[in-house]
Order: sequence, then C-alpha cells, then structure tokens
Amino acid sequence: MNASFYVIYFIVLIAIYIFSAFCLMRIADRLGVENSWFAFIPFLNLWLLTKMGDRDDNWFVIMLIFSFCCGIVTAVMAILIMMDIAEKLGFENWWGILLIIPIFNFYVLYKLAFTEPR
Repeated sequence: MNASFYVIYFIVLIAIYIFSAFCLMRIADRLGVENSWFAFIPFLNLWLLTKMGDRDDNWFVIMLIFSFCCGIVTAVMAILIMMDIAEKLGFENWWGILLIIPIFNFYVLYKLAFTEPR
C-alpha cells in the first residue's frame, strides 16, 4: 500500500480519539468532576472515568493493570462505569451497554455529552 493510505488512516484515528476525548471531557464537566481535561491523556482518562462513575480507586488500578494484558476486562469495567454515568446524567443505564456497538458508540458518546434526557 502507498503512504497516502497510512496518512489518511492516521488522521482518521486521531480524529476519532479527539472526538471521544472531547465527549468524555464534556460528560465530566456536566457531572462536575474536576480535571476534565484528563480525558485527552491516555490512562488518566481511565482515572477520570472511575471518578465520573463514583467508583473506588481500586477500579482504576485494576483497569490500568488489565489494559496492558487483557483489554476485555478493562472494556467490561468501562461499560459498567458508563452505565452508571448514563444513569447519573438522567438516561437509562442501557445507554452504557450500547457502547459495544461499533460506529453507534460515537452517537452514544455524543448523546451523553451534549443532549438532555427526555
């Protein structure tokens, strides 16, 4: 493959990361969690997630350790936390489960960050 494919691929990945981090930062702002800018820093965004979900610091340590060796554990824990966050924002908790659906997860992040529940 040529280099232009990789450049476009890299730009798309950066755009996805920035969008996701911005939505996470906006959710933290809505919940009144300090240091919402941690959403843009890898691994600190896990700490921010645990603080938004009112979880113990042990959850952060477990997610941090398993993110290096078994990402599925971290993903399941993040979904459980996002279920709590959705509920805190006034949505049904199943919105957190919808994050496992590819492409649709961007809509879920957008909805939690920028819309009000009905």
